[in-house]
Amino acid sequence: MRHITMLFLAFLMAATLFAEEQGAELKKIEEALKTSPDDPVLHYRKCQLLFADGKEQESIDHAAVALTKFKEADQDLAWMKLGTFKTDRYRIDVHFNMGPEERAEIRDGIVRPYSFRVWTLGDEPELVRILDFELGYSNGKVVTAAIGAMTGGGHSNYGIVDPKSDFSTIKKRVVEILAR
Repeated sequence: MRHITMLFLAFLMAATLFAEEQGAELKKIEEALKTSPDDPVLHYRKCQLLFADGKEQESIDHAAVALTKFKEADQDLAWMKLGTFKTDRYRIDVHFNMGPEERAEIRDGIVRPYSFRVWTLGDEPELVRILDFELGYSNGKVVTAAIGAMTGGGHSNYGIVDPKSDFSTIKKRVVEILAR
C-alpha cells in the first residue's frame, strides 16, 4: 500500500510541475503579446497552451484571433494544431482550420472551423479518420451544423448539431461517434 501511495504522490508532483511550467510559459506569451500584439505565432502558441491547460473553449475562441493575425500578416497556414486528447482506443489531435473557406470574409457553403484527426494508439500510430465540425453558411449566415467527414470523392454526415454548440459539446459528440 505504501508503494502505491508513493507512486501516486510522484505522479501528482509531476502533474503539478507540468502545470506550473505551462502556466509560466503562458505568462511569457502574454507578456510577449504586449510588445508584439500582431505576431500570429505568439497567438498560435497561446492557443496551444490554453488547450493544454484544459481551457479548450478559450483555445478555440483565441484561434479565431490567431487566424485574423495570420491573415493580416499575409501568412498562409492550412491549420493550427491546438492540442490532443485520448480515449481508450484513440489519440485525437484537434486542428483549427485556416483554409480558403475559413479565411473568407463572407462565408458561403461548408466551413470546417476545426477538425479531429483520429489516430490509433501504440508505437506506430495510424491515422484512421478525420472528423470535421462543419458549419453550413448561406449568404454569410450560419444555417446548419454537423459532424462530418470527407471520404474519397464524397462526404459522410454523422449527424446535425446545434450551430451554437460549444467545443465540449462537439468533442463529446465526436467521442460518441468514435465509440460506435
